[in-house]
Amino acid sequence: MERNKHTEMTTKNPYWNTRFLRFMLNLFGRNINKTVFRCIWWIKYNICFCKAAPFASGLVFSYKLAEKAIVSVFITYFTQDASESDLRVAIAFVNGQEALSALLYIFMIYLSQAFSGHLKRIIFCLIVAYTCGMVILSLLLLDELDRLPFDPTILSFIGLILVAVGRAGLMPFVRRFTAEQFEAHETDKQNIKEERVKAREEMWWRFAWVIGSLVSIPLFNSSWDKRLITAGWVMGITFVLFYLATPLYHKREAAATTTIAEKPFICIRVVRAALLKRHMEYSSSPAHFFHYNNINDELELWPQVKLLRWIDKAAIIEFESSLGHEEQEKAGRLCSVTMVQETKYILKLIPMWSTFLVFGLLLSAGNTFSAQQGIQTESPDFLIYLVLLQSITRETGSTLSRFLLSNMMRIWAGMLLSILCSAVLWRVEDHRLDISKSEYGFYGSMSIWWLAPQFLLLGLMDGLAMYGLEDFTIDDDHLSGSMKNFLPAINTFIVTGIGSTLNIIFVFCSNNTLFHERLNDSRLDRYYKYLTIYGTPINCVYLLLISIFVYGLSDAAQINEESKSKTTGLDAYASQRVTCGDIFCL
Repeated sequence: MERNKHTEMTTKNPYWNTRFLRFMLNLFGRNINKTVFRCIWWIKYNICFCKAAPFASGLVFSYKLAEKAIVSVFITYFTQDASESDLRVAIAFVNGQEALSALLYIFMIYLSQAFSGHLKRIIFCLIVAYTCGMVILSLLLLDELDRLPFDPTILSFIGLILVAVGRAGLMPFVRRFTAEQFEAHETDKQNIKEERVKAREEMWWRFAWVIGSLVSIPLFNSSWDKRLITAGWVMGITFVLFYLATPLYHKREAAATTTIAEKPFICIRVVRAALLKRHMEYSSSPAHFFHYNNINDELELWPQVKLLRWIDKAAIIEFESSLGHEEQEKAGRLCSVTMVQETKYILKLIPMWSTFLVFGLLLSAGNTFSAQQGIQTESPDFLIYLVLLQSITRETGSTLSRFLLSNMMRIWAGMLLSILCSAVLWRVEDHRLDISKSEYGFYGSMSIWWLAPQFLLLGLMDGLAMYGLEDFTIDDDHLSGSMKNFLPAINTFIVTGIGSTLNIIFVFCSNNTLFHERLNDSRLDRYYKYLTIYGTPINCVYLLLISIFVYGLSDAAQINEESKSKTTGLDAYASQRVTCGDIFCL
């Protein structure tokens, strides 16, 4: 009976198995074709061979090599001589260099835009400054230095200042140069896609970052003088190659500098003009604003924040004055609408930036002391792998979160991880101090892998919160291109610069109760404990505000559609409500 059914089925459709196999092959082939097509599109979009890209990437390679092998563990340079070193002085040197570099970063962004026609000359000066700083620091390790009439402390200051100048300015100028070369490499000069140019720049940047990180592993195991000299030589050689390849670069005209010349002082000028006209009434017509082009004829300038509306008066023309428009502008009593809008936007971000002070303090303390903890473990040579682990988690976390989370949620996650990180730092240091002395009074060493969780958390919280803050601040169509370049520099100064300064202040204000000349004699665990106790409530308040205004308000999307902003409904509404009114009142 079964044999008859089988013969009937095969006689009705003798090729059913062949058709089924062909169907599966076609389906599988379509998926392969889609995957191949997507891979080809991704490669064409992100990878582009420009003649200038390899030489600019060489500068990035030398910079990352110095960052991983030297700058990331700078505190161990000042504490390598246990008989003469002082932990507090080393903290002042290292965090002072970080704060100065973050401050100079803002001015270097300004210079990179104001003098874009002289990028190669400025890069040369920055390379010389960075190299000279490392050479001076290497000379301090010579035994014959005591015979010379120079104060080692002054030489250390000079070397660190030069390193800070090179660190602050080298990457902005190299990025600016690379972006200009990729823009000139585009076939359609009239319609340049900035996102594609940035993606290709990032691809070359990450390639140089990976190579520099790998080369830093064998360099880290050498002595400090060899490390400094080698990094200086590599930086000099890469610049020579970069300069010799000048005939291969695209020629571009110098950018106009009229709108950039006053960029660092815009806020001061706008606030001053608004205070001078504080008794004026608000504008009753859009025509009263200076250089205002708005199709909606709004009487309140963007961003519309009630507490900051008085700044709009800086853009109102004084028709009753005997001075003309240009004369009022020269006298400092009149500013353009663009200047007023950018000033209001920066002032609007102050509450958001204020919540990052504790975050920056914890990040600065963790990065500074973790390297010193790693040197005093059983296997200090493996410290470079933990440094690379922190960098990998930072880059991976920032890249993946960009597709999975909104900007505000990335900040939320970074703040949440900072609470966990402070507790981990506290308990790990407490464990290290417990085993640092045996019952006979001899010093013991902890395994270096106990430090892996804190390096991992430091990288994740940095990648989530910092990159989320950067994307949050520049994600608005009203901002000009130059302002989008300035805001990441301001973010770096708020978090890294002020955080490093606060770390120095707290270390020296402890009155020798927490910090002494040696790490084993200090109570770093108590310092982390205080950061956990006092920092957790502040971060929790911020997390609570974000949770309320992001998830508790159902009409966020409708308000965002009316405002017609570029950001998503949750991000735009949360940023307007939290940073403008409620945190100010708090």
